[in-house]
Amino acid sequence: MGEQIRVQVIAVDPAVRVGVDDMVRVCPELTVVVDRPDVVLMVTDEVSDAVLVLLRSLSRAGRRVLLVADTLRESDVAEAVEGGAGGLLRRCEVRPDRLRPAIRATADGSFTVSSDLLGDLLTRAGDRAPERPAARQLTKRERAVLLMLADGHETEEIARSLAYSVRTVTGIVHTITHRWQVRNRAHAVACALREGLI
Repeated sequence: MGEQIRVQVIAVDPAVRVGVDDMVRVCPELTVVVDRPDVVLMVTDEVSDAVLVLLRSLSRAGRRVLLVADTLRESDVAEAVEGGAGGLLRRCEVRPDRLRPAIRATADGSFTVSSDLLGDLLTRAGDRAPERPAARQLTKRERAVLLMLADGHETEEIARSLAYSVRTVTGIVHTITHRWQVRNRAHAVACALREGLI
């Protein structure tokens, strides 16, 4: 089962917060907290400017954020990832069997996304001209790891699949995020998608 993951639930609607708190508490490896969380579970109706400001603030503070929203437009997906979201789910998908692995993946630094949202992210990336320096290149290993992150795989799954150690996978991701000067794994995936590198 692993160690306890501390989850802070943020929701504007108190009834929604209580409901999501209860759903998190059903999972024995998750603990609801009000401070020092491993993962912030942000539940919102839509990705507004205020939500993006809070998301960026949490990201700058080193928080890993799983964003859950009723409405996620194509543009919201890229903005949320660039703002520091470590995962994106539609609220209709939020149930214990889906929430638990999404929270665990976010805590591990892996990128979690609803499959239909990944399609939006890929479509948007293909439609946009590269905004980053052309100097960004990927080795075969880096590309393989980023592709698996984009598909929502956790670090351990990537290591098993590619026959690398977990430490190697973590090192590859760290190298990319440091070299590209991006916030986290999700941001690296978004940049790679936008630039057509994966």
